[in-house]
Amino acid sequence: MENQQYSLVLRKKQEADTVKKQCKMCGKVTTFTDTTIRRHNANGKNIYQFAIYKCPKNHSWNKKLDIYKSFSEHVDPATLVSTEFKPIEEGEKITLRSEKETFEINISATEGNFRLDRTLADHIEGWSRTKIVQKIKAGKILLNDCLTKPSQKLSVHDKILITVNE
Repeated sequence: MENQQYSLVLRKKQEADTVKKQCKMCGKVTTFTDTTIRRHNANGKNIYQFAIYKCPKNHSWNKKLDIYKSFSEHVDPATLVSTEFKPIEEGEKITLRSEKETFEINISATEGNFRLDRTLADHIEGWSRTKIVQKIKAGKILLNDCLTKPSQKLSVHDKILITVNE
């Protein structure tokens, strides 16, 4: 049985978003524009990700995007993703040819929320989302060596194991 290993970086396409809300400094409702700059704050065991928005007078507002778990002192995050993993470039798809292969995909970075089923459908050639959902429910696709649901959100250092045999 052959095992192929890949690493995947998940990034949402960033577009300048606008939000109308009350600016506390201006004292009126104004349009805030996303600067596409992201800020991270740590608080205990959690890391918070914020998007920085600015009003026309350059006052800022931070929108909370996500919360991540931090690593403890005894874990070196660099050791969690092996360097021999082949990176999957943006827009590239994996072709699963052999029926005797297993594929391992490690998530090396995420920016935004990504579902397991949708991410795999976007990155595996010839597999529909329905087929992927069936394989997840049958235990042929595992997340971190555990059964999971198709809508599970992916995070940094997650390991997806795909057994191809029908």
